[in-house]
Amino acid sequence: MKNRFRTSLLSPLVLGALLLAPRAVRAETVTLQWWDYLQDSAGDMKGVDDLIAGYQASHPNVKIERTHFGFGDLKTKIIQAAATDTMPDIVIIDNPDHQAMAAQGALADITALVKDWKAKDQYFAGPWASTVYQGKNYGVPYKSNATALFYNEDLLKAAGIQASPRTWDELRKAAKALTKGNTSGFCFSAVNTEEGTFTVLPFLWAAGGDIPTIGDAASLETLKFLNTLVNVDKSVPASVSTLSQGDVNNLFMAGQCAMMINGPWQIPGIKANANVKFKWGVSGWPYKVKPVSILGGENFAIGAHSHVKEAWDVITWATQPEHLIPAVKTHGQFPNRKDAAADTYFNSDPIQKAFAQAVSVAKPRAYGASYPKMSEEIMRMVSGVLSGAQTPEQAAAAAAKVIKPLVTK
Repeated sequence: MKNRFRTSLLSPLVLGALLLAPRAVRAETVTLQWWDYLQDSAGDMKGVDDLIAGYQASHPNVKIERTHFGFGDLKTKIIQAAATDTMPDIVIIDNPDHQAMAAQGALADITALVKDWKAKDQYFAGPWASTVYQGKNYGVPYKSNATALFYNEDLLKAAGIQASPRTWDELRKAAKALTKGNTSGFCFSAVNTEEGTFTVLPFLWAAGGDIPTIGDAASLETLKFLNTLVNVDKSVPASVSTLSQGDVNNLFMAGQCAMMINGPWQIPGIKANANVKFKWGVSGWPYKVKPVSILGGENFAIGAHSHVKEAWDVITWATQPEHLIPAVKTHGQFPNRKDAAADTYFNSDPIQKAFAQAVSVAKPRAYGASYPKMSEEIMRMVSGVLSGAQTPEQAAAAAAKVIKPLVTK
């Protein structure tokens, strides 16, 4: 009875103490949906999987479910999800698609979150601009690449050229000197697809021109310069309008092109090709007015009507240099922020350094939702000149009529 009495007497006190005592708060588990198309290589898969695993290890209350699609399939899925308010929390998208997706309401406006984020000042202007639409922020750059000038060092030395060309005048002179027998001095892709636009646009920018001002002096100068290389000097193959980037790289590896414009995705193939016995290097785009390149790569974005704050925490964690640099290395790409680009890895090797510098001056294809139509018109204009069907003046005037109504402010 005694023990029973004490137990019954203390029980209310114990219960009361338990009720009044501070209780440990257990964080509720949040599940975030993550979509991307990065499945082309083991490096792409591993880079993203490592990031997700790292975040989850340090944030046990967050579960990230990743779904990867084919490149073209992801766009279709996003369009469908935007129409049904079922966008994922986090999505990795091709940077030239960013503005179009923002325009269709697929992405969350994160301007308020970005405003107080100190790291925003670390980003290079081009990559950052690719995430902005009509003055508002709709994402954060993830990993980037850019194009640059590859050159056959042995052929340059044999021709008495001491350094890779830095200006248009030097490029033209070097290309003429290097064109001998079945070897063209210079190659680039001018195929009538986005691949061609990706190569041609930096010529326009390097002359001080831009898509919205097609028809001006800079665009005419660009068309005349390309025409001179192909049809006057004949230092660029006549087949340039049918050459893909892969075709151009094959010609370079075979010694049939002394210089080419291409991207870092060609480096593994060049290094693995036993027939490439010559010394080669990479330098920046030759320019008329200013150094420039074109931005490739992907951005992070947050889906509209999703777990915005939680997704924002994942993205800002993933883009911190200590997390970003290992991922970018795994992807074989380059950082788009100054603090990460300063890492020794991207500066100790001349080829890595050349591409890292190219990213720092790269411009995005940030022309709004109508960019695909603009791109088609750019290549129609270039093809018209290179084929001899139109003069630069005629081609530029025709392109301007189509492009100018598509320009949005």
